[in-house]
Amino acid sequence: MTMPAEDVITLPEAAASERRGRAWLLWSFLLCPCHLPLTLAVLASVLAGTSFGVVLREHTWVAGSVISVAWVVGTGYGLGLIRRADRLKGACPVPTTSRR
Repeated sequence: MTMPAEDVITLPEAAASERRGRAWLLWSFLLCPCHLPLTLAVLASVLAGTSFGVVLREHTWVAGSVISVAWVVGTGYGLGLIRRADRLKGACPVPTTSRR
């Protein structure tokens, strides 16, 4: 059974998919819930004096929830891109040691 032409992905596209996945993971790392106090503090200081800063200050739990959901979605999407590239054998090879 042959795959439709639009479903066929070449190796350069698979390598690009892995790079995009790694970029998604990197940027999602900044939204990680373990960094949430720092993220909220930076956002509050940057947005101080604006109406969005007031909303952020008054609804900290909502902002934290939105940031956490963004982290989960970004991490999942990044891992999906990397797994897709790995399935297509376009991911960077991992050196293995052979034991005899």
